[in-house]
Amino acid sequence: MSSQEVSLPPSAQAAVRRLAQDDAVGQLRRRDGQMARLGSEGDALKLDWVEAISWLLAHPDALVKVEAEARDLLASGVRHVIWAGMGGSVLTVRVLQALGFCDGPLTIHPLDSTDPEALNAIVRALADAKGLALPDSALESHPKTLRRLLDDVALVAVALGMTSAEPITHLHWLRDALTMVGLSTSERLRAMSLPDSYLDRDAAQHAIPRLPLQLDGGSGTGGRMSAPGTQVFLLPVALWLTAHDAPAGTLEGVLRDAWASYDLDGAQRDPGSHRYVRLAAALAAASQRGALRLTISAPGAWEIVRDWAEQLFEESLGKGGKGIVVFAPEGREPESAADSGDFWLRITDGGESSMSQRMFMLPEPLITSPEPERQLAGLASLFLGLQLSMALYAYLHDITFAGQPAVEDYKSRAAALMALDDDPVGPLTDANAVGVGRITALAPDELVARADERIPRAVTLAALRDVPQMRPLPYLDVTINGEAATDAIERLREGLRVLAVERLGVPFKLRRAPAAYHSSEQSEMDGPPALVSLRALALKRRATISGGESLLGEYSSRFLRAQSVATWQAMNSVGRTCLLLLYDGYPDEMMAELSEFIADLASDLP
Repeated sequence: MSSQEVSLPPSAQAAVRRLAQDDAVGQLRRRDGQMARLGSEGDALKLDWVEAISWLLAHPDALVKVEAEARDLLASGVRHVIWAGMGGSVLTVRVLQALGFCDGPLTIHPLDSTDPEALNAIVRALADAKGLALPDSALESHPKTLRRLLDDVALVAVALGMTSAEPITHLHWLRDALTMVGLSTSERLRAMSLPDSYLDRDAAQHAIPRLPLQLDGGSGTGGRMSAPGTQVFLLPVALWLTAHDAPAGTLEGVLRDAWASYDLDGAQRDPGSHRYVRLAAALAAASQRGALRLTISAPGAWEIVRDWAEQLFEESLGKGGKGIVVFAPEGREPESAADSGDFWLRITDGGESSMSQRMFMLPEPLITSPEPERQLAGLASLFLGLQLSMALYAYLHDITFAGQPAVEDYKSRAAALMALDDDPVGPLTDANAVGVGRITALAPDELVARADERIPRAVTLAALRDVPQMRPLPYLDVTINGEAATDAIERLREGLRVLAVERLGVPFKLRRAPAAYHSSEQSEMDGPPALVSLRALALKRRATISGGESLLGEYSSRFLRAQSVATWQAMNSVGRTCLLLLYDGYPDEMMAELSEFIADLASDLP
């Protein structure tokens, strides 16, 4: 037993011993035994991510090609890249953006929404960057302005799921605009996807250049494991390095430093001394029959890693009532998490890994290096280590961590709604709809029947009063369908802190959809069941200068509406308490009224 293992509580020590005796890390690397079963989706092994970095370091020519692609894009005049997709396809870029690795002289704009306002925000950002005033009529009627807006813009559409349709809509949106002003689509558009996926077929049909996700030619990497071993991480990093005049071969150096810091060989040789094995053991030991509420904090801008970890843990482990549900601190402290099943992870910039009663201190010393390349290596090491911890937690609790069947459920429902001629919200029955003023709440029949009055406030209160008694490990989820202003989100967050933390005594999530449906919906539908989910959708969009919902081209909120309804239907079909609040007004009005609604609910609770 290593000296570090002794610092763990007895239950975590036992977990480490089991992982060592079973050679769980070896199974993962060899792709055999129980790990092969848990890491398979159907008959397909999804473990290519485990040794992806070692393969790349053994084949540096593959990284040379990534750097060449980055140089070619820059040489063609591209200075803005729209990175379009959902879930893990875009979340890595959002992390890089928050850490300052997506800005000038080449800017990467993440796009993971079907709300036209998300596309409009990018159009406005492009105009601002070029000092262009948007015309007071449709952009399409101003070809010179539109060409200047788009003359240095490219789009990379990414899908790591076979059925992801959202990036196709983004690809078509920019393709049509480029074609309108005579800019080359073959030079400015790229598609990265699994072979024969929806996106792959569409790109082939429209002669869009395709880039491999995995440089080894494989397809065994899920979206949440796509960083750092696929082009989801490698290409945006190469673009940033190239734009900042980094010498050739720097990308390989980043991965080499990351692989050394991660030290998978050490994890296999001496599991008890490896910080990510110890983390997995600590999490597994703190859980209640495989379910855990995990609060994650990190220094400064590195808090963004929590969003990435949320998808990794919740999409992978949220199966059969088990899983790890991830939260931000939101004013809570570890001392308040005294119950079994609550745990805190603090990512630090140095020292040894350590564990107190309900907290694990995880060091990643590279993240505060003054050298940006070393920071990137630290980020890659964090990604690799948390993936290892996830797989080992799954091993200890027998959770199939590949696949996300619940997500496929709501995707099929959304596709069925999109196939209808009617508006997706239109076919909803009035049987479980209660409304007052501009808010209509769609709720399960039994919840409506238990409410004191047939109004949204009473029905929502009936659901909330159940939360503290739910087992195991209850929490509140509030999901905003579509875009919302940052200040409005923060006002809502403060109201939720009072409602959830102070009144109900539970943590909460504040999610942004549809991105959240690719990040944590698997867990909400099939993971730890003790939650109430309130979801909100504004039914109106303000007309733009073009007269439609989009500043550029035709892009409506119909897909967003279908996703909102489909996820509500899917949640209730598996017995999860989910309410959809439909607001007969515009998003900014909805956010203001929703904050008041939440405050009123809090005032009605002791």
